[in-house]
Amino acid sequence: MTDLFMQSLFDTWQVVPRVLIVMFVSLYASQVLIEQGLFKKFEFIGRPLASLANLPREAGITFVASFGSVIAGNAMIAKLYQDRRIDSGQTLLSALLNTTPVYLKEIFTYQIPVMIPLLGIRAGLLYFLTFVVSGIGKVIFIIIYGRIKLQRNTSGIDGFDSDSADTDTITRSKLGKAFVLSFARQKRIFLKVSVIFVSTTFFIFLLINNGIIKGLADYVQPLTEFFKLPPASVIPVGTYMFSPLVGASLIGTMIKDGILSDLQGFTACLLGSLLMLPIFAVRYSFAKYVSIFGFSMGSKILFVSTGLGMLNRVVFLMFLLIIIE
Repeated sequence: MTDLFMQSLFDTWQVVPRVLIVMFVSLYASQVLIEQGLFKKFEFIGRPLASLANLPREAGITFVASFGSVIAGNAMIAKLYQDRRIDSGQTLLSALLNTTPVYLKEIFTYQIPVMIPLLGIRAGLLYFLTFVVSGIGKVIFIIIYGRIKLQRNTSGIDGFDSDSADTDTITRSKLGKAFVLSFARQKRIFLKVSVIFVSTTFFIFLLINNGIIKGLADYVQPLTEFFKLPPASVIPVGTYMFSPLVGASLIGTMIKDGILSDLQGFTACLLGSLLMLPIFAVRYSFAKYVSIFGFSMGSKILFVSTGLGMLNRVVFLMFLLIIIE
């Protein structure tokens, strides 16, 4: 038991420091950009997107609010739906539109500063491209579905004007002040994230070293074989399902050690993210959506959103399979 504990501590130490450094730099840098008002510049995108999808202009406002908090944007949409100001189709597409700012923010806070360094330039850029295309694919789906299924609606609702989008006016700080404020605001968040990440990583390595996660091989191995990945990829792909950071760290290490090629590492990451999406939806998103929209509408929104994400990854994986052959 002691050997298991010590080995898990050692494995955790091999992974954690580099990831925490990357996470701190990315969180800190993104907060500096927020303090400088960078994300505010993307507000103009909201209303044109809503118009293209035949959504009411209020959907553009909630889209902007979602840059700060998807929950806040969805709460605004849910209130309109509960007041019968918008129908179920408009609610579904508006809620899906509210998820797209996450793609833009994660480009700067997760994909570029975290995933690319973990996976290496070539595999990381391929994964980054997949992420961007997934976001674009979701926006295209919203626009096409809205133009086919919804009647054009540009009506406004009294008291829900563009001023509502500017409730939290961003004061552009001087650069020096922005650095100080960003550190103060991110310190507590980083400490919380660090504790969760370290404890989760240690727990996962306990499961790996105890042979429990190897039980996933019966389910994951046929998929890795289908996509022509070596047997060593089973554990990192299985790990990715429960912790993308730990899974990506293991895959990145295997790429550096030459166990996986860049293309194989990218494929393993993509397969892991495909298997992770439904688990993530059930563990983290289901309660939020149901509490905001109600069981029926919340389940529908989450099902469509998760399904779109999985479909994009399946398309990429099948394309990779053709290339590999």
